[in-house]
Parts: sequence; structure tokens; C-alpha cells
Amino acid sequence: MPPDRAAPAHLSHSSRETLERCAKSWFLKYIARAPRSQSLWLAGGSAVHETTETYDLMAAANGLEAHPFNAEAVWSVAFGAQIVKLREKEPNENLWRKSAAEPLEVWRRIGLQFVQAYIDWRERSQWEIWTTPDGEPAIELDISGYLPGCPVEIKAYLDRIFWDPLFKKHWIVDLKTSKRPPKDATQFGVYRALVKVKFGIDVHDGAAFMNRKGALSKPFDLSEHTPEFVGAVFGEAWEQIQRGEFPAEGIAKNDCFLCDVQSACAAKGGPDAHLYDPDSPGHISNQPPY
Repeated sequence: MPPDRAAPAHLSHSSRETLERCAKSWFLKYIARAPRSQSLWLAGGSAVHETTETYDLMAAANGLEAHPFNAEAVWSVAFGAQIVKLREKEPNENLWRKSAAEPLEVWRRIGLQFVQAYIDWRERSQWEIWTTPDGEPAIELDISGYLPGCPVEIKAYLDRIFWDPLFKKHWIVDLKTSKRPPKDATQFGVYRALVKVKFGIDVHDGAAFMNRKGALSKPFDLSEHTPEFVGAVFGEAWEQIQRGEFPAEGIAKNDCFLCDVQSACAAKGGPDAHLYDPDSPGHISNQPPY
């Protein structure tokens, strides 16, 4: 890594996933700090997470019998705050990344539906929120830590850990407002390894709660995702970062539609590439020293 480009002090599942998908995108986000295009669906997803977190925290603290949860009111505040943040970062709503079928006004309605789908599932499920040895309910739980083979911290916040009293086992659950379920167990495996190191419990099962469907995705077996296995994967990612290898792989993989820093990418002809991408002929690193 060149001395004038400081690598971040930690990794995460999402950052490592970005590095694997397109190293150029990772460089632009985490080294060059290029501005990211703003997404309505991410703002909506964050508000759904905040609202369901409030629901579970209230239920864990004192139950909801005396003070029923007002999902509509909590959702309205959470979504409104997310939109304020979105407008602060990008005032022009026409530049927001969003689905044509789900503009702002549609999100105000469907976001509440996604929240209610989770509440309905929680009310009919036998599963219970697991409590850590420190007495903390496993809701948006900070499980950040170090794994064997990786010299830097891996940051992670886990949506939920549930305890199934019938089959006597734990479940790692991640809430998803996207249309497609996770394609593999990678994210859950990272969580499993960090939970094992931090709390000493061995969670073998994971699933996504798909808010659009109001149900869990297919379960994933997490047994192979040991701290050593996951640590080695992150260690390899860190070694690549230290070597300074950041090819623009997203184009070949047809993954550029996922990228929120395209405007800074020389491979995509981004208008701001000369400001952030050393592969741009106009970048300061490619200019003569006079």
C-alpha cells in the first residue's frame, strides 16, 4: 500500500464482499473516499431495521401488554429521519438510486408493511431473542472482533440471535428488505465465527428474514465457517489490500449496476474519475511534476 493511501483500520463482511466483487470499487470507496450515489432503498431498509429494532427492544424490556407498539408512528419517524439524511447528502431526488416501481411515496407505504410482516412473524413464532452472558438482548448486536489469520478487526453488527426452545438451538437471523434472498451462507458464516470467539456459543444455523414475504429464507448450515476458516478468508483480503491490487473487475463480471461509485471510476468513464481514480489519465498522479 503506497504511504499516501491509508488503508482502513478494519474490515467488514460488506467491505470484503465489495473487494471480491470489484477491487476498484473497494479502492474508490475505502481509500479514495469517492462520493457515493445515494439510494432510496438503502434509506428505506435502514428505517425498517430501526423500527423492528425498537419493537424487539421494547418487547425484551417490559413486554408490550401495557404499552402496545405503535408501528406506524415509529416507522414514520424512522423513515422521515432517513429521508432527511438522504436529502442532506443529495438534495436532487432525481439522482437517487431507486426502483421505478418503488418511488418515495410507495416506500412510505410498503416500508410499514415490511415492518408489520416482521411483527406478525415474531408474534406467531416460538423463537425467543437470545440474551448474551452480559445480559444484553441479541438485537443489532455488536460482535466485532479479531479472528485467527486476520491482523485487523472485523466489524460486524448482527441483526438477531434467536433461541429455539423446541429444538434447543440458536439461530442467526438477518433482516432483508431486498427481493432476493442471500445466495449463500457467507454473511451468516462471518457472524457465526465472530459470535463463537466473542461469546463462546456455537451457532450452526442461519437464515434471512425476508420482510417482503414475511417469512424466513431457506436455512444455511454454518458448520464449516469456523473462526479459522473465516479468519483466513479475511486475511487473504487484507493481504491483497496491502499489495495495492485494485483491478476494475466489476465490468467483466457485469456487476457495475451494484456499484455506487461509478462516477469516480475510470473504467466506466466516470466524470469524476480524474479526482479519485489513479487509472484516469487526468488524475494528479499521472501529471508531470511541473
